[in-house]
Amino acid sequence: MVLRRSRTDFWGSGPAWREAAGFSFHVLDANAPEEEVQQHSHDEAHFVLVLAGGYMSSAVDAPLVSNTPILIYNPPGTTHQDRFHGGRGRFVAISGGEGGEATARCVRDPYACRLARSIAQEIEGAASFTLEARALQLHAAVLPPSPEESRTATAPPRWLARAVEMIFTSDDPDLSVAGVAADAGVHPVHLARVFRRFLGCSPGDYLRGHRLERAAAMLGRGTASLADVAQSAGFVDQAHLTRAFRSRLDTTPARWRQLRDVARIQDGDPAGP
Repeated sequence: MVLRRSRTDFWGSGPAWREAAGFSFHVLDANAPEEEVQQHSHDEAHFVLVLAGGYMSSAVDAPLVSNTPILIYNPPGTTHQDRFHGGRGRFVAISGGEGGEATARCVRDPYACRLARSIAQEIEGAASFTLEARALQLHAAVLPPSPEESRTATAPPRWLARAVEMIFTSDDPDLSVAGVAADAGVHPVHLARVFRRFLGCSPGDYLRGHRLERAAAMLGRGTASLADVAQSAGFVDQAHLTRAFRSRLDTTPARWRQLRDVARIQDGDPAGP
């Protein structure tokens, strides 16, 4: 008998997990002896990124037992008995989204592996938009291109400019990839794939980068409070803004403002004292 498991049901435990736009994200430690893992299937598609331990998977191209970090994709309804050798290991589980290929496989795309690892590193601090965008980008790595994508492979589609403009002008911290895709009239996975092809990043990467640019400019030319800057630039709160500055610019918003003030004085900016 095949055991059916839900989106959030894995043989693992851990405090780090999130839900965003129909996806769930978990960082888990294996908690069941190898012999106790039963043959099972999941109702929704999911990815498993192995962070530590020897993972044994029946997915196409997967090693008999992993000795390096690997990324496994399982479409909805895949029946398997994937497990960790000795019952010891650590992994990221990303569930949700529409099914792509009919067969489970080991994903060797370095970009997809980096996306999955970034989810593990930022699962508790990343904005929902970012997690959603990365999950969609993972699906774009395993879904076959649509006929439209094949036709427009050499030139960006017209709707891409509209999507970029929407992200560029938005200060809504709850903006979602699905919302941008709906406005552009395309599927969210298609949006994610086209962003990667023509802009070299995911929609979430683009939004996060632009929000940081906007906040940096506001801090460099004004006296608004950090909380007001965070809100105006589309961050969830001041703590979210601070995490972004530390991650991307290796400094804090307050220190950034101080450095910009010094630069204006040194450049003879009449705005300085």
